Amino acid sequence: MKGVWGEKSDTDWEFYLSDKLPDDAKISAMMGLSFWNGEIALTKTKRGWEIPGGHMEEGESSDECLERELNEEIGSSVIVSKKLFGFRQITNLDRKVYGTEGRSNYPRKTVVPYSLVELGAEPTGADAEDCLDSGLFDICDSEVRNSHDYELIILGYALKVNS
Repeated sequence: MKGVWGEKSDTDWEFYLSDKLPDDAKISAMMGLSFWNGEIALTKTKRGWEIPGGHMEEGESSDECLERELNEEIGSSVIVSKKLFGFRQITNLDRKVYGTEGRSNYPRKTVVPYSLVELGAEPTGADAEDCLDSGLFDICDSEVRNSHDYELIILGYALKVNS
C-alpha cells in the first residue's frame, strides 16, 4: 500500500507487511490495532475512526509510547500480547517529517510500526485532547468500513484470525 500525507501532499508513505523492522529503522510513532473480547478498539479524531497510536515523546521507548497512546486514545494500556504485523515507511525529503508540529528533530525518513495488540482490560474511553471518542467494534461495523485505516484494519484482522 502507498499513499501521501500533508497539506501539500509532500509526505509519501508505504506500508510493508512484516514481522521485523528494518535494521536502520528510526521510529517516530507507534500504532496498535487493539482487540478486546473479539472486538476492535478504535479512536475517533478529526480524521474519523482510526487505529489508536501516535508520536513518541522524547526519551520514550517504543513500548512506553504504545502503552501511553493506547491509554490516552482508548482508555486501556494493559497489553496481554503484542505482535508486529507491519510498518509504514514515511518519507518527506522537502522538510522534516512533522516539522510543523514542533517535532523538528524527526528525520526525513521514519518508520511507524503497527502491532496486533490483545488488551488485558476493557477500554474505558478516550482521554486525549485530539480524540473525540473511542469504541469497540465488530469487523463489519460501519465505523470500521468507513475508516481511512480500513485496509490496515482488515489486513491486521485477517492475520489475527489466521494465527
